[in-house]
Amino acid sequence: MAHIAYPSTPNFKNFKTDYVRTLDWVPPQDGAASSEAPRKRPPTRATFFGTVKLHGTNATVVFKNGNKRHAQIQSRSWIIEDTKKDNCGTYALLSKAPLSSLIDQILAVAGKGVQKGVAITALDRFFAIFNIRIDGRWVDMRQYKGCSLPEHRIYNLAQYKNIRSRNRLSGTNDSGSRFNVSIHRGGVCEECPFGAAFVDGAGNRVTGGGEGIVWTMVRSPYMDEGDDREFDDTFLVNFKTKGENFATTSQVPKAPKNPDIANAAAQFADYALAERRYEQGIEYLEGEQARQGWEKNGYDVKLTGAFIKWVTEDAIKEERNEMERLGVPEKDAKREVGARAKLWYARKCRDVADALMAR
Repeated sequence: MAHIAYPSTPNFKNFKTDYVRTLDWVPPQDGAASSEAPRKRPPTRATFFGTVKLHGTNATVVFKNGNKRHAQIQSRSWIIEDTKKDNCGTYALLSKAPLSSLIDQILAVAGKGVQKGVAITALDRFFAIFNIRIDGRWVDMRQYKGCSLPEHRIYNLAQYKNIRSRNRLSGTNDSGSRFNVSIHRGGVCEECPFGAAFVDGAGNRVTGGGEGIVWTMVRSPYMDEGDDREFDDTFLVNFKTKGENFATTSQVPKAPKNPDIANAAAQFADYALAERRYEQGIEYLEGEQARQGWEKNGYDVKLTGAFIKWVTEDAIKEERNEMERLGVPEKDAKREVGARAKLWYARKCRDVADALMAR
């Protein structure tokens, strides 16, 4: 069975930009040629269901063609078949659980030794179901709260504190396009509602913040489906809002459009490269090492090229809207981002080497 990729979750800014474009889409007039398949526009009013964003690594369990006896266990980018090429212990834990009752579900791997800086790092590793797709359609998680295996440390995020937000979405074809969404973090960054439901090994209540919230569009009476608008649940419509400690972009004032190219490229790199994006590059390298069954060491000068490539491609993919807003040619954006990634990685490799020598 081929690897089935889980769709990426955009940040709020990119979701806003892309969604407004779809609101503004106008079907071609009768007789007009179009390369686009016939489709309806998405709703202008919608309900979003928000759950805490766990700071972990992505994993997927897939059952196909009604075969409940064979579970395909995946990381975000590869199929995991044994513990020799595992991803943060994903296979080691999931392969022991009776997964036949968890059909076509998306899981997050989190807990000790997976990520850092949040309450759940005090917990032993666990798996959290945060989205479910059945027969190609993404379902409302609130209707599947009971889908979990807590005795095997497989939990369901819909069972914990969540937030519902009704939002009016609007867009026009001019530069005055608006997107009005009410975002309430609900104190998640101050106290993780998932972590707070557990105790640590010493019996103490787990405290600490959460990474942020993932907001997913769900069908509701508030939604304005009609003759020309329709909610297509074959697509996962969601976005994430993060606390400042986990943002992958830097919050800097917007630069004016179309300054000289070098300055615009620098402005883009300032925006796109926060510390968290570099850290994700290290996590990518270590994930690839795990896939090959090698010892994990993300700070190896031999991996400089792979690190630069990942950070550059990720920044361009995730922040393309900002790059285009600033009028930066892609080659110039890549050059600036790549140069900064190279300097960051060289400094980190040197710091790690110095720390090892000092032991």
